[in-house]
Amino acid sequence: MRLWRILIAVVACLGPVLQYGLMVYDETLVSAAVKSVEFFSYFTILSNMLAAAALTAPLVAPLVAPTSRFATWAEQSGPRASIATYLAITGVVYHTMLASQWNPQGLRLVADTILHTITPIAYLVDLALRGGHGEARWIAAAKAMAFPALFGVWTLVHGALSGFYPYPFMNVAKRGYPPVVLTMVEMSLAFAAVALIFVFLLRVRTRVVARAPAPISA
Repeated sequence: MRLWRILIAVVACLGPVLQYGLMVYDETLVSAAVKSVEFFSYFTILSNMLAAAALTAPLVAPLVAPTSRFATWAEQSGPRASIATYLAITGVVYHTMLASQWNPQGLRLVADTILHTITPIAYLVDLALRGGHGEARWIAAAKAMAFPALFGVWTLVHGALSGFYPYPFMNVAKRGYPPVVLTMVEMSLAFAAVALIFVFLLRVRTRVVARAPAPISA
């Protein structure tokens, strides 16, 4: 199991690193700074970076920071349900709405596949295999909404200042504020529904594991 955890942590870290390298490659100092801001303006990148940090911290913390609060937080059922929600939405939105709009090749295809397919699936498999520490509370679904809400606010503010919008359905310049805000509300409901599903599944898993008979010792 530890080898599996190391493997998916490495893959989860590779996706954002590779994508960032591709974005700033051959850029000037100024344009690289602009690209860097844009890089951190994609929900895909942010959700993958959060997953990478959450998968890596518990493995590294015992060696460098045994009392790491983030490592402890990352293993709790509530945060794991939230991260699973972000990655699930990332994968579904990409493959249903965005994948058909471009055709990445080479390393861009590798980065694209890791960010939108491999890491989301690997994290969900890890969630199914290991669950989380403690029973997931229903309030975790409400807490999960903070991250996409902040992202939505940042997207509108940054877009108004720079004209950059990471996704077509959030492009105020082309769609106008009312349709974009409506889309954001609809997506918020989707986030809430998916978060509730993951919390429910983790609660069921915790109770099933708790009721499982202990193995008979030799």
